[in-house]
Amino acid sequence: MTQTAQARLPMAGPQATRLFEDMARAVNLPAIRIGEGLRLPFGDSLITVVPQPDETLIDLRAETPAALQSLRDFLAEQAAQGAFSLAWDAAPSGAHPANFALGRVCEMRRLSPSYRRLIVEGPDLGRFAGGGHHLRLLFGPEGAGWPRLDVQGVTQWPGGLTAWHRPVYTIRRILHGTGQAARLEIDIFLHAGGRTTGWTERVTPGTILGLTGPGGAGAPSAGWRGLVGDETALPVIARILAEAPDDTRGSATLFVPERGDIRPLAHPAGLVVTWVLRGGQTGPLDALRALAPPPDDGHVFFAAERTEATEARLWLTSQGFDRSSFTAAGYWTKETIC
Repeated sequence: MTQTAQARLPMAGPQATRLFEDMARAVNLPAIRIGEGLRLPFGDSLITVVPQPDETLIDLRAETPAALQSLRDFLAEQAAQGAFSLAWDAAPSGAHPANFALGRVCEMRRLSPSYRRLIVEGPDLGRFAGGGHHLRLLFGPEGAGWPRLDVQGVTQWPGGLTAWHRPVYTIRRILHGTGQAARLEIDIFLHAGGRTTGWTERVTPGTILGLTGPGGAGAPSAGWRGLVGDETALPVIARILAEAPDDTRGSATLFVPERGDIRPLAHPAGLVVTWVLRGGQTGPLDALRALAPPPDDGHVFFAAERTEATEARLWLTSQGFDRSSFTAAGYWTKETIC
């Protein structure tokens, strides 16, 4: 059943539409004009901007309560950053957010020189099988407790949102148990100085971990796929390859720091996987420009550092790629370390 929520923005329609177009552009979301209004597809969810005579209605639709909560929180964070206000419809307060879950760490396993695999289990983690490939790990202030909902149904973070470290990772695989119980496998790229990297060295089995999600878009439906990713994108590309239909064609180019990071990956026979060691003359953007997609039924996926993703997006657009035929995502920035 479709989940819905609404908020009212005390702003005239044209101004609100421009505001949401700018917001969509900043976070790499498509924005589709519908008359005087706007539609923002958000994975499998949808935000619709509906101008009214004296205000603007913001309509949210999602397939699950967790996805709806993620939309609500996304807009609440955008409102806080953009200094505008939203009046939300009634929502239960005090409870934990629908996109929040607790898991117990089962194992932290070394996969290769640059990667560890976190395995976490919980009685309701089965819902992470749908609604996107990604989740956030939650690291809050010592003794702060877990997030709860306020009277408008917006997630409140003890100590304030900026006090929390919430890195995004790919759910590499889900092992289902009884009912909604499941184990999640999460591959973590290791790099010196990373906060999560340090945590992977200290964590022990039995540790309780907070999670939110799932989020992000799933793999597109296309007969041909061109995938290019740096070391941070290996987990998501590995999942896309593993879940691709057997008749999928195309190529995947994966950049890793060390030869020991190269390992067998399940993939369709018609999709060629190429590994590239960092430090050479070829980078992710070079691999992107070398792709040879067919004129139709194709999709390009690119994920790397944010400035590279921006350049990839501009190049793909300049080459005539429709916005729906590619994904260009920045998984990290040169200024920050997760």
